[in-house]
Amino acid sequence: MRLSGYKFKIAIVVCVIVLAAVIVLVSPIFYIEEVVILGNAQIASSEIRGGLQLGPTSNILMFNASAARRRVMQNLYIDNVIFRRDLPNRLYVTVFERRQSAYVEHMGSFLFLDIEGRVLEVRSYVAEPLPLLQGLQFTRVQLGDVLEVANPTDFAAVVQYTQLLATHGLINYITHINVADPTNIRILVNYLEFHVGNDTDADEKVRTIAEILNELPDAGRVRGFINIRTIQPEFFLELLQ
Repeated sequence: MRLSGYKFKIAIVVCVIVLAAVIVLVSPIFYIEEVVILGNAQIASSEIRGGLQLGPTSNILMFNASAARRRVMQNLYIDNVIFRRDLPNRLYVTVFERRQSAYVEHMGSFLFLDIEGRVLEVRSYVAEPLPLLQGLQFTRVQLGDVLEVANPTDFAAVVQYTQLLATHGLINYITHINVADPTNIRILVNYLEFHVGNDTDADEKVRTIAEILNELPDAGRVRGFINIRTIQPEFFLELLQ
């Protein structure tokens, strides 16, 4: 009898503790009062907040990060989102964005691609200084997916050069990348062509392009080509008439 009374008292204490914990957890002290958004450069903070779907009584301890991440990442320009709770009422949202690196023409529109060749957006105009990819034959176009082309090897080479051009700060300076002849990919600044061959020694070739452009401040006005299919001590500009 005494044992049953003891168990009953333990149960009462546990219930009181649980009830107190629930009261504390749903207390207004844990309502999210501040959202700090970091890492976004091209996506408005208001759009990201909208994807969080927070209300005036949203509890930071009950915040569903997985569901919020799915909603925010419906924007194809967002690669990932990380949340951090700063108790009692501050939520940090760190956004990792995808950036446009090139575009292609398709059926009267322009497909904007990220650094991996993923289709981010379809528009009827081009405002950004980005390279136009030429010579690719598409087999499938789907927003959010990597562009599918007839020859994936050629596309992989173009993507590699695009990544290297971005790494070396040239992506907004190059106007065209032409892979019509995959044995001699051409990287252009207006009418100045760099004949780079295939993707062998691609990084060194892009470094060479950067050095040459640094020595040619008016490169955008030059009509000619420079053969850098093989790395040599000196390179010569052949002017076009």
